[in-house]
Amino acid sequence: MELTQIKYFVKLADILNFTEAAKALFVTQSALSISIRQLEEELNCRLFERIGKKVFLTETGEIFREYALQAISSIDNGIQRINADSNIYRGKLTIGVTFSMMETLNPCVMKYTEKFPDVKLTIIMFTTVEEIIHSLQNNKIDIAVTYKPKRLQSSISSMELASTYLAAILSKKHPLAGKKILTFEELSRYSFVTLLKGTHTRSITEHFFMKNKVNIVPQIEVNDTNLILSLISSGYWYSMLAPISIEKNSKCVAIPVENKKEILSVCLLWMNGKDKNPLFRTFTNEMFATFHSSSEMSY
Repeated sequence: MELTQIKYFVKLADILNFTEAAKALFVTQSALSISIRQLEEELNCRLFERIGKKVFLTETGEIFREYALQAISSIDNGIQRINADSNIYRGKLTIGVTFSMMETLNPCVMKYTEKFPDVKLTIIMFTTVEEIIHSLQNNKIDIAVTYKPKRLQSSISSMELASTYLAAILSKKHPLAGKKILTFEELSRYSFVTLLKGTHTRSITEHFFMKNKVNIVPQIEVNDTNLILSLISSGYWYSMLAPISIEKNSKCVAIPVENKKEILSVCLLWMNGKDKNPLFRTFTNEMFATFHSSSEMSY
């Protein structure tokens, strides 16, 4: 059994399409088919079922996939460890991030790529924390920057970067922008824009409203924090977001609502064992330093 066969298997298990997997691997479809057939013969079992043009993982294939991912990860970690011992940092790191955390991630990515120019970063944006958890478990991402969910599986580790809260976000042109504290009654007079249902921030907002026994219905729902801020900047709408969402935005203000704060924890998430990866450690160190180096950050 060769490492190439295992990598081919993992790619096909991820895409479940011989043509597309072959393209992603830069090999011919026949070469991929031969490699998978040889692997199945060596294991004496079927890893994939072919029904018409569709490909499915067998139950055995699902089991083998977990071990194949671990094997590839271990080898990658070993290569990176050897390089790190020689002060050579190169390789790939895949980062997951939710929409609301993208602006928070940007400064760290800039500093990290300056320090480690030979490391290739792949950044994938997700709508929900649940999507991030699923991608961590399936080894599609190495680490995630997001709000910490209330419940985490024992297989996932976390590190808190900062604690923040939910606030009303308004344009500086908004009639309520000059107030230090807002009431729900005041907010109910104006149009509300928020993220789509299912996103973590939307769920926290709904819980915040429910806990305080108010019914504020959004006029607009979008899937991008930047689009929310663009709408808010017009001076017509407001939203409920963490103040860090407008850290770089000079057109908006964050105002607490009735001194009732819904606390949010900004954190890194990763699968247990990933912290053995040298690139992982360099990135987490940079994230921690970025969050705690600026005295201007107020959470």
